[in-house]
Amino acid sequence: MDVGLTLVSLFIAVMQGVFCKTWDVTLPQRIVGISHSCITVPCHFEVPNEHEAGVLQCTDSGVWRKGNMTGPFINSLNSQSPLNNVVQVHVVGNLTQKNCTTVFYNFPKDYNNIYFFRLQCPNEVKYNFAKGVSITVQTAPSAPLLTSVNQISEGAQVRLQCSVPVPCSVLPPSLTWLPQDSSRQEETEMLQNVDGQRIMMSAVTFTASADHHNQSIVCSVSYPLFEGGSTESSAATQRLNVLYAPRFTTATLSTSGPVSEGRTVTFTCSSDANPPVSHYTWYRDDSGNLSSSQLTRIRQAATLVLQVSQTDSGVYLCEAQTSRGSQRSRPVSLDVKGKLRFLHYEAQSCLCTCAVCRL
Repeated sequence: MDVGLTLVSLFIAVMQGVFCKTWDVTLPQRIVGISHSCITVPCHFEVPNEHEAGVLQCTDSGVWRKGNMTGPFINSLNSQSPLNNVVQVHVVGNLTQKNCTTVFYNFPKDYNNIYFFRLQCPNEVKYNFAKGVSITVQTAPSAPLLTSVNQISEGAQVRLQCSVPVPCSVLPPSLTWLPQDSSRQEETEMLQNVDGQRIMMSAVTFTASADHHNQSIVCSVSYPLFEGGSTESSAATQRLNVLYAPRFTTATLSTSGPVSEGRTVTFTCSSDANPPVSHYTWYRDDSGNLSSSQLTRIRQAATLVLQVSQTDSGVYLCEAQTSRGSQRSRPVSLDVKGKLRFLHYEAQSCLCTCAVCRL
């Protein structure tokens, strides 16, 4: 019997906790905004059951206190024009639905403080809520939060996300991606945190190419100001590291035209790749049709130095190789001319004497 009474008492206590509401307000713990812009404070309140009916008469009945729950008002119900206050305060939520969301306009930096909501209805429903929100403003925006990416393979889809807080939904920030690129897809959306604060999220999607390597992608943000204009931009940068196979592989010869036998010539192979080229190989084409089966491998090096003879005449090409692939250059021709040979002839001279005989 005692156990039964205990269970009944426990059930009644639990149900009272469920159905008997108390004074309470839901606010973000902290909001960081921009000086002389505006700030939206998400706000929702609850009242005890006996005051539910009285809330229905609470149109335009919300004020805010500065510093503590009994501090000075920063807006007044008796003021028809918010311009009479240093900070212009508009309760934009429907108080009859317990929505006390408020916009603070033209918020100055020297007003950084904790703010408390007071419900001040024309009837008996009046209450200073004990939970406050810390509001801090700064003159320049913080850098956006930009997702980081490590190494990217050429041809892979890349998605970069940039996000910034939206302290005031009335004057949302402007997000810009640089450099501008028509091949990228951009999309922007507004998200909401669990505490009611909003975040602007922008994303760009593109296919990585070798041309993107070492390119800096910049996401910048600026915020509009209440009296016109905007803040200076603040930016976050992501430098791309794209992995790609050798390209632009080129073979060059230190001289042009025919080369005399015995001279020294230098072949140089260059290529663009990431990671950098690890192996260069030189080939000579003995077939004239650049068939792989007819290529003679000469040396593995970026440069090839030859003291030429006539047998070195021919077509040469190089190959650049990395872990991601290889590429061969266009051929270059080496034409070696033989030495000029001079023949030396010795001529014998004859002395002829003619005798004339007189008769």
